[in-house]
Amino acid sequence: MYDQYSVVFLSDVGQEAGPEKKEFSGQGEYLLGAGKCDDLPLFFSNHLGLISVTLKSQLSDVSTRIEESSIQERSWLETRAESSLALIPVETVHEMSMSEEPQARLKAAFLFCVQKNKVQAQAIINDLFPLTTTKLSAMTIDSELDTMVTTMSADLIDDFPSSDPRWAVSAPQEQASSTASLILLQQLQDKEEAHGHLVDFLKDMELWDRLASVTVRESALATRMLLSEHAEKIQAAISLTNLHKQNQEAVDRAISLVLEARNIDLVPPGLTKQDVFYREVSKIDDLVDKLVTYEESAFTNDLSPNNIVVLIAGINKVLTGMLSDACQYRKAKNLDFKSASEAIREPEYIAWTSSSGPGGIRQLLMKQHAITVNQALPEAHDTTTQGVLFQQLLTLTDIILEGFKDQIDSMRRQPGHIDQYQQLNKEYERARDTLIEPFVDAKQYERAATLAEKYCHYTSLVRICDETENQDRQQRYMQKYQGFSDYVFKWYMDKGKRGKLLSQPLQHNAELGRFLKTEGNEYLSWLHDINTGNYVQAHKSLKTLASDETQYLSKKKTLLSLSKLSALASNDDRYDLEPDIQAVDIEQGLIVYQETLPAEVVEAVGMDTDNMRVLTPVELIELYISDYNKNASELDYKKALEILQYIDQDDPDVNFEELRLHIWAQSLLRDQWDELNTDNPLETTANTLFFKIVDLAFKEGADILDFIPPVDKLLDSPDLGDLKDNKTFQYLIKAGYEHLHNMF
Repeated sequence: MYDQYSVVFLSDVGQEAGPEKKEFSGQGEYLLGAGKCDDLPLFFSNHLGLISVTLKSQLSDVSTRIEESSIQERSWLETRAESSLALIPVETVHEMSMSEEPQARLKAAFLFCVQKNKVQAQAIINDLFPLTTTKLSAMTIDSELDTMVTTMSADLIDDFPSSDPRWAVSAPQEQASSTASLILLQQLQDKEEAHGHLVDFLKDMELWDRLASVTVRESALATRMLLSEHAEKIQAAISLTNLHKQNQEAVDRAISLVLEARNIDLVPPGLTKQDVFYREVSKIDDLVDKLVTYEESAFTNDLSPNNIVVLIAGINKVLTGMLSDACQYRKAKNLDFKSASEAIREPEYIAWTSSSGPGGIRQLLMKQHAITVNQALPEAHDTTTQGVLFQQLLTLTDIILEGFKDQIDSMRRQPGHIDQYQQLNKEYERARDTLIEPFVDAKQYERAATLAEKYCHYTSLVRICDETENQDRQQRYMQKYQGFSDYVFKWYMDKGKRGKLLSQPLQHNAELGRFLKTEGNEYLSWLHDINTGNYVQAHKSLKTLASDETQYLSKKKTLLSLSKLSALASNDDRYDLEPDIQAVDIEQGLIVYQETLPAEVVEAVGMDTDNMRVLTPVELIELYISDYNKNASELDYKKALEILQYIDQDDPDVNFEELRLHIWAQSLLRDQWDELNTDNPLETTANTLFFKIVDLAFKEGADILDFIPPVDKLLDSPDLGDLKDNKTFQYLIKAGYEHLHNMF
């Protein structure tokens, strides 16, 4: 006997046993009807769907008095799917097992297993997939086993609720349904349970480790990962049903757009668009694109700033809710979907929540992140709304970067994918910058730190420490993260905070020293060396910097002076620095020649006497003897000849003797030889620039015969042009040379 809210069990055996009563007293719960199948009473509940009840009797004597009766009622929340599948008639399952279609026989094996008939299930599996013919490589794609298993998995999560009469027209005629519920949420929970039984079945039948890969989204995906994806999508669908009512308009409109994209113009009579959409759990991710599409189209409706914020926050809530639940399930069940064999190498893994490409979820979430930052946050003026939006941004960022990280880790294990790995890593780093920096910009330091710590975004961590002036936190990071110190040092360098850079704690001296020796940072390394008392290294660093300095003469001069001072300050007996000090003196001497260039020459070539670039010895010589030096004297030419000592005679780019001859020849061209008096050649030549240079050198103690060039080479110099054929010139030069040879 039963009514709408209870079932009473009466026994016609014996008089002592009282009636047993079962109440259906849950909130909103009641019975819709009852029936009988093979003498098994069946009841139809609006909450539990189809349930069965049996009377268990124990006879203690001939009188067959019932001493105890009990209702054997399965817990629907725990084993609803097993009950639904187990209730499929044995005859139906047996008929499926005899089918010529391998897919139907595999399903029969699964149902036999659920119904505890593992012997029959194993027999079918052995016939379908004998071990001798299915020893496949782990990288095999789309084998018969993998294709059939993934097809059954997809069919299971996309199952029709066979007990719902509204689906009678649309559902296949032969339907072994995984759900007997009329309630949408319960249907999804049934599918979750049924899918769990499928995984158990594959493991029990020893098929799990024989699974390889299938083609998904135009690339190979491990079959076990696709099964995990199906389970994750069930979680996303369950989450979506809970969020649906809170964001009714947005989700309803997005569902309509999804069905339009699937060319489903008419919904079967009695069903709603929600019924049709939620049935196909394998395509639940279609909603992400349409939610963003709906959101963007709504912006054209001249919404108020407040309504824009509400709309974006609502879309964020749906996206983060369904996708984060799927991701959390993936983490929690990670080991359940792994192979027991560690030797199996799987193809690159790209989670469905991080699918790439223009229409992939990764790009859609990146777009949603940008929409939130650029359109919602500027209009959120109260702290509460800002907090909600930033928390949603944090979840979006976490989903995106976690997907990147999983894909990178997977690709790292793939041989021969170095270029793709590096490209993906760069894409990840760009996305990380884009996603985390808005938190720091908005001074959301704790949320930024949470993400930056998890995804090793050291630049943000350095900014946080610097902007909050939290040195303790910075020191913790420097100790915790390998390589973090270099980010700190680079940050201070880029921001011009050299004082902070050079005032790091002693325990980081070695790291700072290494950093300052890297390219582009050497010019500060000497300060660190002096700070740590390493004067020898400071001297060497400064000397190297001075040698490399070509832009500013004053800077080169300062570096040389500091290098010499550092060498003089060193008392390290292990090093003989005297040769180095002498080398510095030589370079300082060359600087003096440049500093004493005539002002008119410096101005003529467009240089600033206070900001000159460093000139080479050859350039200095040319300036001293050039036409710019209109009033050049014997002193200028003597300097030009002295500068020759700074030229490497082994330098293939410079002909030392030609340059020396060039200086002497240019000095000859300074006089008008045709106009000179030949009556007294010695007195005449003594007043020419050439012999004035010789006289100056003699007064300074030079060896004149070595100092001047051979007369024949001088007269053959191409610099002299037609002058070398002038008889007066030849006479006076040879007379002067003869006089010098007679004197010396």
